[in-house]
Amino acid sequence: MIFGTTTVTTFLAVAFASSTVDAATIKGDMTQPCYDYSETFGDMGPDECNSRKLFLRIRDTHQEQKKLTGNKCKGGINRDLMALTKSDSVDAAHAYLQDLCDDALEDAIDAANAKKHTWENLQDAPASIDMEVFFDGQGFLNDETGNFQQEEKTFIKKGGYERFNYIGEDPRLNDHYPTSEASYVAGEAIWQFYENEASSAYLTAPTVSFEGGCPQTNAAVCCWHRDRQYFDKNGNCAHTDCANQNPGDNTDLCWTDTDEGAFPYPDDVAEGDLHCHGLSWGNTIDQTAGDVNTNARWNNLFFVSLYDHLYTRGYVDSITDNTLIAGDEAMCGCVEDMDFAVARADCTEAVGKTNYTTSLDSEGLLVARHIADTFALEFRACEGYDYDASISPRQFETDYNFNGEDAGLTNSNNDLSAFYFRQYLEGLIDEEHVLEYEKTIVGYRDPTVNDGDDERNAVCEAKFIEKFNQEFVEREVEATA
Repeated sequence: MIFGTTTVTTFLAVAFASSTVDAATIKGDMTQPCYDYSETFGDMGPDECNSRKLFLRIRDTHQEQKKLTGNKCKGGINRDLMALTKSDSVDAAHAYLQDLCDDALEDAIDAANAKKHTWENLQDAPASIDMEVFFDGQGFLNDETGNFQQEEKTFIKKGGYERFNYIGEDPRLNDHYPTSEASYVAGEAIWQFYENEASSAYLTAPTVSFEGGCPQTNAAVCCWHRDRQYFDKNGNCAHTDCANQNPGDNTDLCWTDTDEGAFPYPDDVAEGDLHCHGLSWGNTIDQTAGDVNTNARWNNLFFVSLYDHLYTRGYVDSITDNTLIAGDEAMCGCVEDMDFAVARADCTEAVGKTNYTTSLDSEGLLVARHIADTFALEFRACEGYDYDASISPRQFETDYNFNGEDAGLTNSNNDLSAFYFRQYLEGLIDEEHVLEYEKTIVGYRDPTVNDGDDERNAVCEAKFIEKFNQEFVEREVEATA
């Protein structure tokens, strides 16, 4: 099974019905198409090669040439579809079209496996980002306040020159919270890295702490408690008030586990608004050679931490940088290394894209190839299923052929636990991974954590009492000098 490939599209339409046969019907070899399709195909973009879109090209040519020649075709569109794919049924022809695109993408993925990028352009001058320090939630990117990017039109919408002395795209010139040169340069490097290295080839691990690959969970998570950037429609930071402002709230902190014991956080009293976002991947590269999401796990980590949340939204600082939260936790890390528990997290997965060229070979068979050097990674909200205890990985494979709809599963996107459950059903992680994962993301088996704060708090309380046999009551954090 290839993951992260072109989505398989089932296409059923009345267009499959054969044309009426009469005396004017073309006769001849039914294994040959009625019409000329030599000009039908050619170069295709990354989202254009799939069963449905290839069929539509064939159908359009069939209709145009039928109208142009006035001749009827014995067998109609079905005849030409099967002839071009050398198939003995319409279903087999559509499967061939999809396999054609999937195989070409797999070839592009195989070629990409030989190429690796490092993080040097972010770590070296002028960006000078210390990755260990950054992921810990420290350093200038986390400590400062100010924008990484902005648009002139936003200033106009917010009041124009009656409110601002500066209007433009350079955040260093803002009269409210001007951005430091260090943050500006790093932000520009992050954007360039996203456009180039992070999207064109697989990245190596960014730090020593990630080199082990998070083997107990195959998952990483970032959690933030502050928003440093305004004008991006995310979080509470505003141009008039960006001091200690919160990110968009998408989770609940259940507790932190410290040397002084567990500190529970009921009802958002101390924690305020927090935001958590994660990623997960398959067991090993050897077992998942074609799994783009696994191979691109460090690209995904870059996207989640540095591009999507820091550069785009301005989210910074570990949750324990909040003086009301006990403990000392990293901002981003392996799920198994986090000594806290949260109800849920959003998530992103990486998929592979490439451009294609399609044509007819010397025998009239439709063929497709990827165009060299067009492979690219895209990052999207992960697609998973709400947890369902009645479905096992073996059932998912043998009874339902990895089809969630046939298994009666509920789709759930942008939820790390739902994606994790999907990976479990697909055999990419095992039960030991799950048991370790849900020590930190405690709402794994309860999709109601996606419904709201009340539901998240209820799950947090139940899990806290189960683990510590203590009342779910907030403890005061002693101030440190």
